[in-house]
Amino acid sequence: MGRQPELCYIDVGGTFTDAFLVDADGEFATAKAPSTPDDVSRGFFRAIERAADEMGLPVRETLSSLRVLGYGATVALNTVLTRRGGAPGLIVTRGFEHLLAMGRGKQSWTELDRPARIHPVTHRMLEPLIPFGRVRGVTERVDCLGAEQIPLYEADVEQAVEELLDAGADAIVVCFLWSFLNDAHEARAAEIAREVLARRGVDGPVVTSHEVSPVIRELPRANAATFEAYAGPLVKRAFANLEDELKRGGFDGELQVMQSAGGLAPARSVRVVETIQSGPVGGLVGGRFIGETYGLRNIITTDVGGTSFDLGLITNGNVAVNREPTVGRFVLGVPIAEVVSIGAGGGTIAGIDPLTGRLVVGHESAGADPGPVCYGRGGTEPTVTDANVVLGLLNPARFAGGQMDLDVDGARRAIREKIAEPLGLTVEDAALGVRRIIDTRMRESIYGLVVSRGFDMSEYTLLAFGGGGPGHVAGYTDGVPLSGIIMFPYSSVFSAFGAAAADYEHHYSQSLNLVIPPDASDDDLLEVAARVTEVWDRLRARATEQMELEGFDPARLEYRHQAMLRYGRQLNDLVVDSPRERIDSVDDWRALIDAFEAQYSQTYSRAARYPQAGFDLFEVGLVVRAPKIRPRLRRHELSGERPATDARVGTRPAYFDGEWAQASIFSVDELRPGNRVDGPAVLENAYTTVVVPPGRSVHMDEYRSIWMSVKA
Repeated sequence: MGRQPELCYIDVGGTFTDAFLVDADGEFATAKAPSTPDDVSRGFFRAIERAADEMGLPVRETLSSLRVLGYGATVALNTVLTRRGGAPGLIVTRGFEHLLAMGRGKQSWTELDRPARIHPVTHRMLEPLIPFGRVRGVTERVDCLGAEQIPLYEADVEQAVEELLDAGADAIVVCFLWSFLNDAHEARAAEIAREVLARRGVDGPVVTSHEVSPVIRELPRANAATFEAYAGPLVKRAFANLEDELKRGGFDGELQVMQSAGGLAPARSVRVVETIQSGPVGGLVGGRFIGETYGLRNIITTDVGGTSFDLGLITNGNVAVNREPTVGRFVLGVPIAEVVSIGAGGGTIAGIDPLTGRLVVGHESAGADPGPVCYGRGGTEPTVTDANVVLGLLNPARFAGGQMDLDVDGARRAIREKIAEPLGLTVEDAALGVRRIIDTRMRESIYGLVVSRGFDMSEYTLLAFGGGGPGHVAGYTDGVPLSGIIMFPYSSVFSAFGAAAADYEHHYSQSLNLVIPPDASDDDLLEVAARVTEVWDRLRARATEQMELEGFDPARLEYRHQAMLRYGRQLNDLVVDSPRERIDSVDDWRALIDAFEAQYSQTYSRAARYPQAGFDLFEVGLVVRAPKIRPRLRRHELSGERPATDARVGTRPAYFDGEWAQASIFSVDELRPGNRVDGPAVLENAYTTVVVPPGRSVHMDEYRSIWMSVKA
């Protein structure tokens, strides 16, 4: 009996689309195809075809055998960034009609670099997705305790919907001030809006903020609901079209989409706003899986792709989740796994700053089309990939699995004309300068991610992946005191691997408004505990119902109860996993506080604790998870340190530290666990290039992972 594919995950990146195909035994095959931004499905299916070829199967047989087909992309994000979405209208509490236009101070500077942040002249108010002409206020009011003070004026709602449709709205968003505590007014307004839309023959969604983002702060809640109405219809159609094509190709299951907080969910039921960063999250999920395999609790994930350098942090086995992230400069009230991205990748463009006359690298990218000059697709600006080709660090005949031959002469010409001659440098030194600048930017980002949180860098293991991670890791970890550095034979498709290792998940949250003074009595604490448990029970019932609708056995579901706590009058929460599923006693409450204070001590130091201020609990959450098949990392017997003769496939001149050296070229696929290689060397296979400069060495462990260290 032949191999039986059960799981496939497709990660659509800015330059390449990656496929990770897993069979019933947990063995896997990988493949890449150029991304097709004009029609995502073409790159999607081409990647599946190539993965099926690697497994030796026809694509239709592969699709019909799959039990799980996952998908991660930035379709929703791109819809917002390019302003190609719909035309929703917004209904708000009367008096708050300028909510989106006013925004928040953070939206005027977030995502700017450090120099721009400190100069207010560079700050610009963000153009809202819904213009003021499509915003209407209606009379209603619920107070901060969730009690109705002014009833909903239903005639106001009906008139508002009519006016918004007359103004060209194709969807309706409802966001009332305190709806996260009492959603009755929003729910009734949505009913009225649907009635009016049906009467007018408008087939558009009605989105309420309490369903999308039931959290405090009306702007992030309104932004999240607006994203759903603005991008939702277009993205849902894209998902549906993809599913139709898959069914015609033989796939009989449901397309699963990676969510921004981690975990897969069916395309038909996932909220579009929850997929806004689904692409980069796969690397974080994969990092957690690697941590479980190796027993590593603290991990830094670094993904060097074609357009960006994505950083993630796993501390004590937990993926950091941002409860109020910014996406496209919009502050959102939806949880997103914390991935820090900078414009630094293989396609990042290098050139001369016209004001200073200095060499600069970034932030613009050549993207997938036309791409770097060496791709031979019409690119004219030199990029990081062009520099690596000039330096002899990439094999021009084996790039991207041999799918394209790189134009070395074109890369040299672009760097000579655009950088080397204006600066009076050799082509090689100009290329080396490009590489050093991009590596330095990456290294500074790593320090910013870890040290700014008060963590000890030496306690973290760094994972380097993406198409350029293993090629640049020696540079961006130079002098960084890490516990270890790991790379993988499938590094360039690691995000797809990580997403393939993800379970099915849904994340839920609900805001509360609880202030617990330091001298709270036991009766006061029991009252707080009862409110927390009540919300957890409600979220758990909702989560169980959703997972049952998606076909999961309730007996196999796993739940994680969370509380977002802070000391009194502080500004930032910590997300704490509760040691109890219910808070039924004072002891249960104290166990939750102990967990918070232990996490607070680790984050800010024990001396920073301040229980004398009491505690604020403004939000609780719940994560429900159902397990599925995962890739399996097989252990192999260790061989000796010396690689076999056939593992060394030749030498190639490579430029390190201002001089040429003969680098030994090794086949990653022919190396054996236990083998060690000293630099200068380059390790290659179809989709991974590991650069080992002089002074560094690498060894392969029993899982065929590659560890880099300073040469003894």
